[in-house]
Amino acid sequence: MRLITGISPIITVLWILITCNLAFSKRLLFITPTPSYSHQIVFRAICLALNKRGHEIVTLNPNTINDPNLTNYTEIDFGFAYDKIDDTDTSQSRWNLTQLAGLKTRLLTLGHMISEDVLSHPDLMKYYDNTTDAHFDAVVAEMIMTPATYMLAHKFNAPLIGVMSMDLQNVHRFNLGSPVMPSHLSNWELESLTGSHVSFWKRTVNFVNTWWRIYTWFNNFANKQQRIAEKYLGKDIPHVIDVAKNMSLVLINQEPLLAYARPEIPNIIHFSKLHILKTPPALSKDLKKFLDGATNGFVYMSLGSNTKSKLLPKKTLSIFMNTFANLPYKVLWKFENDSLPVPPNIFISKWIPQQSVLAHPNIKLFIYQGGLQSTEEAVHYAVPLVGIPFVFDQVYQVMKMVSLGVARYLDIVRLTTLELQDAILEVANDKGYKDRMLELRALTKDKPYDSLENIIWWIEYVMRHNGAPHLRFNGVDNAWYQQFDLDVIVFLTIASVFISCVILSIVAWTSHKLYTRYDVGNRYIFRKKIKGE
Repeated sequence: MRLITGISPIITVLWILITCNLAFSKRLLFITPTPSYSHQIVFRAICLALNKRGHEIVTLNPNTINDPNLTNYTEIDFGFAYDKIDDTDTSQSRWNLTQLAGLKTRLLTLGHMISEDVLSHPDLMKYYDNTTDAHFDAVVAEMIMTPATYMLAHKFNAPLIGVMSMDLQNVHRFNLGSPVMPSHLSNWELESLTGSHVSFWKRTVNFVNTWWRIYTWFNNFANKQQRIAEKYLGKDIPHVIDVAKNMSLVLINQEPLLAYARPEIPNIIHFSKLHILKTPPALSKDLKKFLDGATNGFVYMSLGSNTKSKLLPKKTLSIFMNTFANLPYKVLWKFENDSLPVPPNIFISKWIPQQSVLAHPNIKLFIYQGGLQSTEEAVHYAVPLVGIPFVFDQVYQVMKMVSLGVARYLDIVRLTTLELQDAILEVANDKGYKDRMLELRALTKDKPYDSLENIIWWIEYVMRHNGAPHLRFNGVDNAWYQQFDLDVIVFLTIASVFISCVILSIVAWTSHKLYTRYDVGNRYIFRKKIKGE
C-alpha cells in the first residue's frame, strides 16, 4: 500500500508533464525546395530540433533522410528538382559575363518552375485540397525564389515564417521595410561594386542597378508567381507581396560577425552554424594516412558543389596544378575527376568530408569559393582562408573575411601562378592569420544562447501567439515614396528653388532699380558739369 502511495505522485507528475507537452505540441509545414545540399542541411537541423521538441513536422525538401525511427515526421520528396540544375555550373562564369547574366535570368525562370512543381506535388496537394481540413500552426517557407509558396500560410490561416540559408536580397528588404542601401558593403548582390568610399558616379550606377532589380522583381517576377499561386489556390487570394509583408519572422542563416553591420527590423532573427557537427565523421583510411603524413602541414582546396574544378579553363587548371606541385605542403583537392594525373604531394577526390578535414591538426589553410557554410566551418575550426569567389554572395563573403584579417582575396580571372603561390605561403606562414581566426572563433561562440535553441524559441513564440504582428515594421504599408520621404524631399526641393527664385528676382529687381536711379543721378550731374552749372 505504501509502495502504491509513493508511486502515485510520480505518476501524477509524469502525467502532467506529458499532458503539458502534448498540449503545446504543434504542427508545422516546412517548404524548402531549393536543390542545394548546403542549404538543406541547415533547414533539416531546424526541422529535427522542432520534432524532438514534440512537434509534428511535414516537410517538402529535395534531400529527404528517410529515417524510420522518426515519428510525427512526414517528408515530401522533392529530389527531382536536382534534375533541373544538372547542367548548371558556375566554373566559367567569371570569364563570361553573358553566361553570368544568363545564369541569373535562368534562376528566375527556375523559381517559376519550382513553384509550379511544389504546388502541383500530389503529396502536398492532399493537405491543401478543398476536400481536406488539414491544419498547420505555422508555415515555414524558403524565401530565395519561390514566393508563390507563401500562399500556403494564407490557405491554412497560419503564421508565415520565412527562412533563408543566406543573407536577404534587396527585394525582400524593401518589401519588409528594412533599409535598402545600394552602395553599402552589405549589398552582396552588387558583389565588389560597393564600398566605404564609393565615387558619386559609381554610387549613381549602384542606385540605378539596385532599384531596377527591385522594380523588375515586383512588376515581373512577383506577378508571375502570383499567377502560379492563383492557378492552384484560386483567384480569391491576396497578392504574394502582401502575404510576404505580413511574415511573422524572417530567419536568416548569417552570423552577424561574418557580415557587414547594417540596421535590421525587429522580426529578423539571425542564426548560424546549425550544420556544424559535434563530432566530425572519421576519415577514410587512405585519406587519413595522407593527412597524418603531412608533418609539414597540408592545404585543402574545394570550390563547393556548384563550381566544379574540372570545368575550370585549362590555363587556370595549369596554374593550380603547377602551384600545388611546388608547394612545401601536401595538397588535398576536391576534384570531380579521379583519373587526373597528379604529383605525389596532391590527393584528389570527388567527395571529401569537409568538416573532418578542417578539424585535422595538420591543416594550414583552406582555399575556397566563399560559400557561407564553408565560411562558418572555417571559422568554427579556426582555419585561415584564401578566397576565390565566383558568383552571388561569395564575393561579399570573401571581402568580409579579408576585412577581418583572416583571408586573402584572389581574382580567378587575373590569377597567376606567382600570385597564388604568394597568397598560400603568406597565409600559411604568417601566424597572424591563425591568431586572428582564433579570436574570431571566440567572438562567434561568445553568445548568451545556443543558436538552434534561440531559433526554436522564436518559432514556438510565433505559434504560441498565433503570429507576431507587433514585430512587423508597419511602415511597409505606406507608399514607397512615403517610406523614404521622397514626397517631402521633392516638395522641399521645389519650395527651396521657388523661394530662391523669388529672392533672386527681388534682389535683381531692387538692384535694377538702384542701378537705374544711380545711373539717372550720374547722368544729371554729368550734364550739369558739361553745361558749366
